[in-house]
Amino acid sequence: MKNLIISFVTLSLSSLAVAGTSMKVEGSCSGTLADGSEVSYTYYSNFNGCKKVSTSAVSFVNGFDGLYTGTRSFTDSSDNYSFNSYKLTFANSTGNTAGKLTYKDEFSGRTKTVKVKCEVRDYEYTDC
Repeated sequence: MKNLIISFVTLSLSSLAVAGTSMKVEGSCSGTLADGSEVSYTYYSNFNGCKKVSTSAVSFVNGFDGLYTGTRSFTDSSDNYSFNSYKLTFANSTGNTAGKLTYKDEFSGRTKTVKVKCEVRDYEYTDC
């Protein structure tokens, strides 16, 4: 099953690349949802160092299985990813850090926010 999910994610991201939206891995996170279940995911974007808003994707392997697409944007203090009913928020930093995962609880319908541990990749970009 895990290999099937990985194959699906690879195929999906490849088709996004063919469509002109080449994405790279920005980081991966794991944590515990409000109901006690584990969640882990990898997130991607096509940020090139200059864009204020980029295309993004998140691939959940545990928790909310599946691939979701959305946007990546920045504020003065945070790096924000939005995917339908999910949001990822990080301080503008790299390496081992904490982030927030915001999601809608499918049973209560309420919005929940949990802290997750993340490994954020560091990329160097040419000047705009």
